[in-house]
Amino acid sequence: MNDLVGVCFALFTLWVVARIIGGASREGRSLGRNAEQMQQMVGVVKSMFPHVPEASIRYDLMVSGSAEVTCDKILQQGYLPPPPDGFPGADEAPRPAPQESASPPSTESETPASAPPANLITRYHLEERLADSSSQKDASAMPTAWSDNANDRQKSLEERKAQMILQARRRMAQRQRQQGSAPVSPTSSL
Repeated sequence: MNDLVGVCFALFTLWVVARIIGGASREGRSLGRNAEQMQQMVGVVKSMFPHVPEASIRYDLMVSGSAEVTCDKILQQGYLPPPPDGFPGADEAPRPAPQESASPPSTESETPASAPPANLITRYHLEERLADSSSQKDASAMPTAWSDNANDRQKSLEERKAQMILQARRRMAQRQRQQGSAPVSPTSSL
């Protein structure tokens, strides 16, 4: 009977040792897999938000465990807080600068060098087409087939955009004429 207890104890001890050793190797494999998954999640988030430092992304992913939660946090806040100082890679994550000292207050006399055009007609250089009455093409005269050539598609889309802007201008001028307002000049804003 004593031999049976000893054999059972020995088998149990071997089983426990095998589980510990086998569990450690499985854990090592899962850590490698988790590191790969973490790197993939960091890559996904970094591709969506290239302005966010990788160390901040990695830290937030370690805390949250989800790329979706990290993306939501970036979308809500616009940034991720930097990782704590003891976190590996924390020194490469720049601290967000206060927004108050970002730029000195500008005076009213300063004007930006490249001010946007006042209206769509000048922005898309359609002044001569607005004055030309023969440019009133019907929208159905536009080709409806989608071209295989990228340049043709680009030209077609630009032409459609120009036609839409000119149509809107004509409708606005017609409404103003009906209301008895002054005629619309090409330089008035849309």
